Amino acid sequence: MTKTHARRRAILSLLNDREIKSQKELRSALAKKGFRVSQPMISRDLAALKVGKSGGAYVAVLPERVTPLDQLKPLLRGAEPASRFVVVFCEPGAGSAVGRAIDQLADDGFEGLVGTVAGDDTVLVALGTDAAAQRMRRIVRELVEGV
Repeated sequence: MTKTHARRRAILSLLNDREIKSQKELRSALAKKGFRVSQPMISRDLAALKVGKSGGAYVAVLPERVTPLDQLKPLLRGAEPASRFVVVFCEPGAGSAVGRAIDQLADDGFEGLVGTVAGDDTVLVALGTDAAAQRMRRIVRELVEGV
């Protein structure tokens, strides 16, 4: 285990064990565990660990988990184009998960995806071109129909 990895594990352990309100307090607690660190090192470690402040104390933030769209297949019911929009129908309560999975497609290289608006059982997908709208409809249709 590298020094950096060990130090970051120690930071997470300290944050889970007690309330720490400042980097100075964290630096002191790390020193008691044998870690000599500077304030810039602590700042970098906190950023890398996705630690933020809540209620005046540092807390570890869990990374967002996005379920890939193809794994949500059982929740999908259909898709219809509407100009440069596609309306995706899904099971009640699944709109948010389906919308987030569709948004993730843009990060994965789907060009022309502008964004989504999710309701309870429907997702409105805005696309930049007619071709992108047709591609989106095709993706959802293939998942729904197993084509």
